[in-house]
Amino acid sequence: MRNIKGGFTTKDQEDRAEIIVKLTRYKLVLEEERPRLIEQLFKYYHQEEVEGNPREMEDLVDGPKKVKYINYDNPYEAYISAQIHLDQAMVPILEQHITFLEEGEDVDLVLESMEHSIYRVKKQTYTDVQEWEQLLHHLPADRLEEIENNPKGPGDLLLKELIWIQNYERKWMQK
Repeated sequence: MRNIKGGFTTKDQEDRAEIIVKLTRYKLVLEEERPRLIEQLFKYYHQEEVEGNPREMEDLVDGPKKVKYINYDNPYEAYISAQIHLDQAMVPILEQHITFLEEGEDVDLVLESMEHSIYRVKKQTYTDVQEWEQLLHHLPADRLEEIENNPKGPGDLLLKELIWIQNYERKWMQK
């Protein structure tokens, strides 16, 4: 909120600074998480035999399989691969929106823009999950709430991402 002279109030500056710190921490967590996720995916791939040979770590140097090649029948592979793609895509989004905040852009507009950017990345990442989306329509409300509040395993985590996407779409379709 601006004061009468057109500047920001001290409370606004504190809120802005707190948001910048939180987004910066989140960006750092994503950057640190990616190598760990790649290692998990490598261990998963290494357990399986591909044409009689175990996959080598070099296979993942350029990243995991492209999202369209992920086997969504295997929720572990699908979730880890999708998370790697999301982490990679989210870092520039966070950097851009942190810069907007540092330059004094309106906090509400920046956060709304960031949420929409996150939605677009998640929607693109989870493009080939029709069976999982259908599953959401058949789960009882209490199970969906349990998945949102306390997901157990990669299948629930995949469903939680799809629930987030659906909630975002409902929120913005109503406006």
